[in-house]
Amino acid sequence: MTPKSKSTAGPDRRKSGLLVVISAPSGGGKSTVIRKLRNKHPEYLYSISATTRQRRKGERNGVHYHYMTRPEFESSVKRNRFAEWARVHDDYYGTPLANIERARKLGKVMLFDLDVQGAAALRRAEPSVVSIFLMPPSWEVLKSRLEARGSESDAQRRRRLTTARTELKRRFEYEYWVTNNRLADCVSDCEAIIRAEQLRRIA
Repeated sequence: MTPKSKSTAGPDRRKSGLLVVISAPSGGGKSTVIRKLRNKHPEYLYSISATTRQRRKGERNGVHYHYMTRPEFESSVKRNRFAEWARVHDDYYGTPLANIERARKLGKVMLFDLDVQGAAALRRAEPSVVSIFLMPPSWEVLKSRLEARGSESDAQRRRRLTTARTELKRRFEYEYWVTNNRLADCVSDCEAIIRAEQLRRIA
């Protein structure tokens, strides 16, 4: 676990909950880590993103994503209903402003599962957000994890590997790095960061 920087907490941040974005290169395990965190901490809220991509087997609307058609998504963009949004792999993804408003109202931790592009946009919109980047133990491990998924074509895997190299280069934009080697240790490190940030905001 490597702290990258330290920011100053203001009084408004103490009262408005804690926004925590977790990113990783493609295949880096951020969704698994977030799921484990929420299993251990049911009080943590989770920001369900909106997307235009097709639903995968086993996914449910309003649980994994808010699935929207392109016209619906574009209409929401025009109405400024997203804190951030972006096009990724030919589909649109966005963070509803309502999610952030809910965290502020309840004063709770809210976790965001975002790629580097979405995380950068969220930080611009919400400078108080805490950012964690999950590092793979090595490039070979990351590559094998992507190949083991078996849910994508060779062309899709190659594209994700190319994207992953670019995403790794942007790790310096994050406050914290956590190596995702042993899952339990990775989750514990993320817990420690969240707890420390909570304490810092009430000091």
